[in-house]
Amino acid sequence: MLEILWKLFVYFCFTIAVISVYGCDDLEKMKKNATLPLPTMPEMDYVAPGSATLNIEDEDLDKEMHNLLFHHYIGIKMWSRNVRTQYKKFTTQITNRYSQIAPKETACESVGGNDVEKFKIGDKYHGFKVKNIQRISEFRLCAYSLVHEATGAEYLHLFRNDSNNVFAVSFRTTPMDSTGAPHVLEHTVLCGSERFPVRDPFFKMLNRSLATFMNAMTGPDYTFYPFSTQNETDYRNLQKIYLDAVFRPNINQLDFMQEGWRLENSNPSDIKSNITIKGIVYNEMKGALAENEQIMSYKTLNTLLPDHTYGFVSGGDPFVIPELTWDQLKAFHRDHYHPSNSRIYSYGNFALLPSLEYIDKEYLSKYEKIDVKHTAVPAQTRWQEAKRVHVDCRFDSMGAPVEKQNSLAISLLMSDIQNVYESFVLQFVTELLIHGPNSAFYKSLVEPKISGGFSPSTGFDNHTRDSIFTLGLQGLRKEQFEDVVRIFDETIDEVIAKGFDKDHIDSVLHRSELCIKHESSNFGLNLLFGLIPLWNHEGNLVKALKVNALIEQLKTNLTNDGKYLQQIVRKYFKENTHRLVVTMSPDLDYDKKYEAKEAKMLKEKTKKLNEEARKEIYSKGLELLEQQSTKQNTALLPSLQITDIKSDVERVDVTKTFCGPVATQLVRVNTNGVSYFRGILSTAELTPEQTMMLPLFCYVVHKLGTNKMNFLAFDNLVNRKTAGLEFSVHIGASLHQLHTHEPGVEISSYCLDKNVVDMWQLWSQLFALDELKDVKRFEMLVQLYMANLTHGIVDGGHVYAMSAARGLVSGSAYQKDQLTGLQHITYMKSLVGTSNYEAILMELSKIGRILFDKNKLRCALNVSDQSMDAVYKSYESFIQTLPGDARVTPDKNLYVTPSVWTPIDAVHCQHHVLNIPVYFCSKSVLTVPYVDPNFARLRVLAKLLSAKYLHPELRERQGAYGGGATVTWDGVFTFFSYRDPRHLATLDVFDQSGKWLQQELKNITEQDVLEAKLGVFQSVDAPVAPCNRGIEEFSRGLTRDILQRHRAEIMSVDIKQLSEVSDTYLSGNKNDILEGKVILGAKNKDLDVSKRKNELWTVLNTD
Repeated sequence: MLEILWKLFVYFCFTIAVISVYGCDDLEKMKKNATLPLPTMPEMDYVAPGSATLNIEDEDLDKEMHNLLFHHYIGIKMWSRNVRTQYKKFTTQITNRYSQIAPKETACESVGGNDVEKFKIGDKYHGFKVKNIQRISEFRLCAYSLVHEATGAEYLHLFRNDSNNVFAVSFRTTPMDSTGAPHVLEHTVLCGSERFPVRDPFFKMLNRSLATFMNAMTGPDYTFYPFSTQNETDYRNLQKIYLDAVFRPNINQLDFMQEGWRLENSNPSDIKSNITIKGIVYNEMKGALAENEQIMSYKTLNTLLPDHTYGFVSGGDPFVIPELTWDQLKAFHRDHYHPSNSRIYSYGNFALLPSLEYIDKEYLSKYEKIDVKHTAVPAQTRWQEAKRVHVDCRFDSMGAPVEKQNSLAISLLMSDIQNVYESFVLQFVTELLIHGPNSAFYKSLVEPKISGGFSPSTGFDNHTRDSIFTLGLQGLRKEQFEDVVRIFDETIDEVIAKGFDKDHIDSVLHRSELCIKHESSNFGLNLLFGLIPLWNHEGNLVKALKVNALIEQLKTNLTNDGKYLQQIVRKYFKENTHRLVVTMSPDLDYDKKYEAKEAKMLKEKTKKLNEEARKEIYSKGLELLEQQSTKQNTALLPSLQITDIKSDVERVDVTKTFCGPVATQLVRVNTNGVSYFRGILSTAELTPEQTMMLPLFCYVVHKLGTNKMNFLAFDNLVNRKTAGLEFSVHIGASLHQLHTHEPGVEISSYCLDKNVVDMWQLWSQLFALDELKDVKRFEMLVQLYMANLTHGIVDGGHVYAMSAARGLVSGSAYQKDQLTGLQHITYMKSLVGTSNYEAILMELSKIGRILFDKNKLRCALNVSDQSMDAVYKSYESFIQTLPGDARVTPDKNLYVTPSVWTPIDAVHCQHHVLNIPVYFCSKSVLTVPYVDPNFARLRVLAKLLSAKYLHPELRERQGAYGGGATVTWDGVFTFFSYRDPRHLATLDVFDQSGKWLQQELKNITEQDVLEAKLGVFQSVDAPVAPCNRGIEEFSRGLTRDILQRHRAEIMSVDIKQLSEVSDTYLSGNKNDILEGKVILGAKNKDLDVSKRKNELWTVLNTD
């Protein structure tokens, strides 16, 4: 599960401005050790306080979520845990248009011929005045701060010789109620504008572009609209769409009804049918606030910062959203979306002057400056004494026993985020207090098995005007609440008295250096995500970007004052009276009370409706239905052409060799002084029972110490020398044969080149493990694992549904669902229910003795050219030390083909019963492996169906937050819906896909097919970070030749081929085609499967 996680959360962020870009090592750990791959931030609209984001392991599915679950509602703490947070460093010269890494550093006075080269402070260009120019050496970029003189609009341009350019427009949006006005507005402005009067131009541009990222996001006090692309024509096209959407939106009433909320007949064509509440944001927030962690996080935010906008739910409370009117929405746009309240951002190596000229000429020059003080957020008035509140939540039917589903959070209001250095130090102290087994709170509140571990809300959050520290614990009994508060205070007293261990401080400083050097594929976006909150409150962006200066200032203070950090702890943790304790307990009647409250709200809305009003509701419903069905003139929208797609796959310098018995792949790439290591250990020899235990093995094996070191010393050394040693389950679907996969455990780590020998020695200690002996710590780790196991199901239910559906038709997908899906949760509850921890640990030891053998290992190294020889020499020594019989010949056949059970003459279907207020639906169809030419056609078909059929039907008409189709590596064509108010009707929509295509075939144009291809190439040509160059070849066998052939097959797809694959796999009249269907959600009287033909249903209760 990606970040999934649920599992812990990312709190390692070194600078206030780039908090989102740091936290790289912990984030990657959570990505790999979680049970299920779920959607990353860009794939989820609601990523609220404390929420976990889920990652899709399959590349195609990952990008699909980004495209189809489009807007984001961002709550507090979203960036620190839910954005991919690795830094990416580039140098200057770009060897070709799509290169991601430049070979040499750029200085501000020499920017490679870019138009900003001539910029000087005080210069004026197209209405903008250059206010400041600063070189940020640690990130090899130049920051240009400009202001539009007529309106006061601020512009930040970060020049870096990076081809993945970014553009964004942001507004400070400060609602004073919980109607969700900024969130509904974020949706509605994207439904058509003055220049582009097309329904949902934003969604339609998803497949007319090669964007590497497109989205719109609402935070607690800001809304912004970012995109990134490597194509300059695309950049200018999307810029026009975005700017017109925010400054000249249509905001018509029907769009407000569709996106926000409306009263409508349950059957829009039947005036006598019941009236209900519908709306995309309304349904989205129902699903978002169904997660208990969100309930607690919002209670914390609204109570801790009650005086202004943070006292409300900016995304909208489902019980308050229906109070929002169309006129109020238009007024909110008028008051907040003015250039004087805007902040405009660009990043990369495209020319800046064309952007300035277009923005001024087309938009800003048409406005006059206004006073925007009404959007400013004042600092919170500080309390004189601590407060305490309690909140009820939903009983988690998949979680622990009800008596252990209690949670507690202690939150403290910290510094004003405008104080960049103070916030930086507080983030540093937070890291020392909560990160890893050597941290103070881990030792006092986690290690003693007091709780089920830290909750996702734990950490330092600086995305509100006043920053917040929260320590949250889950898996508590009610009677433990007072003990936790007492231990919290005692721990703070002990830290003040004794200080922090020097090695622990060094490990945190080491991670800062490593994270600065570690490069990601979305550096410009990550910078934006981190800067927006600070910029929103007039913070010093340049100071925040100069991370090295902040670190040096901290080091100086540590040198000059041995008790510097203890004084910080005393001030902000001991003497701070603005403290809130929130306790939360499950109410077994929560769902009944929720439904009763919802019914009461609906009754209040409808009881005064006279016949005329009811006719008006019916008439508006039909009008909306007609608008949704009307064909749009998409010719008004710009589009790339097939010639904009590069014809060849980018070359990667890959060398294959053997180091003893270990097959090794070497990739020479500019890694900025970091060495990246991956290995795959074959698990083919494990028994079925041992295989089921692999996720648990991956979670604990490196946390129990080694033959030479206890777990505390080992963890400390790991963090001082590397970014962590990671284990994750590997199910590598075959590119050539259905049902077939390579079973394994992936191991990975990275470090500074100077520490590579230390990294090998750490791995050698794990490979030398004889036996896992620490039963007491193991029991604690298992409790942590179980406490986090069900986190993210409500946010990422569509991924669980898709995983389960794929497992009904594919042997390899079934294996993955067993190890990463709902099946794994069920298995683990049964395993742990025995409480025989000693026996379980003995079995895990056996797994280790089987796997830690170099004859079962193959490896990959991504290292810079100048360091490769030295790194490989040390790698050879490392391999020689590993256990393994030199006389044994490694097995070259690493793939297995498990069988899959399917009913005769029926579709295998499952209903997983979860007590949540929305549904997640999926249908799977087994098709062909990757190398089959039809795989490329099916990828294009999935894009076409998603854009032309599934999105309009599921989102616009049905009110689901998202839906679509994708094809995964294992050859399964998968439909999905997300936060869906319907269930069986959605499955019927999936079933009608083939029929719809045949009926609409005459209306499908070459432009439609082109757009579907562009959508596919967004995934195929996505930027790749240095650490991941060549990784698909290593992990899946996707060679350049196979990818080049696949690329040609995608480009050659035509309408006739789409019709043929649709008829073969989606028509529903082929008996030899395997299908599966899954619904996740509550029992419902309308969910009657008894009368559905040719479907064999199994109802699986989760309690």
